[in-house]
Amino acid sequence: MAGFSASGCYQDFMSEKNDKDLERTEELFAFLQGKMPEGTKVPRKERPKLTPDQAWTVIWYLGNQYWQVTDRVERCEVCGDLFHTWQGGDCLDYGAAPYLFCDSCMSSDEYAQKAADKRNPDNEKLTQDARP
Repeated sequence: MAGFSASGCYQDFMSEKNDKDLERTEELFAFLQGKMPEGTKVPRKERPKLTPDQAWTVIWYLGNQYWQVTDRVERCEVCGDLFHTWQGGDCLDYGAAPYLFCDSCMSSDEYAQKAADKRNPDNEKLTQDARP
């Protein structure tokens, strides 16, 4: 079959799965904050009303302790948006927070400073020493 590529089919499948992972995690994130998904009927008095930080903590726990939600979706520590780590964003897991950046925030001052800290670890120490 001319033009058929097994790897192309797999890439399409994974891309669709990644989109669904992000979509379902965003839906859970909204649900935990009291926003009901279409077709969901929960009495108003029984709806969760967590803050964004509390909702993210629940999702993080379910993903990392029970594997009930994907652990490939993260929350940007600059703007708070969710993003799929296999489709974008960056994790700079060293030094002081923030660590996780969505694509939009990778052009932020926070990201530039964090990236500069990695290239020059003394730079981070200087900025930490200058904090009150």
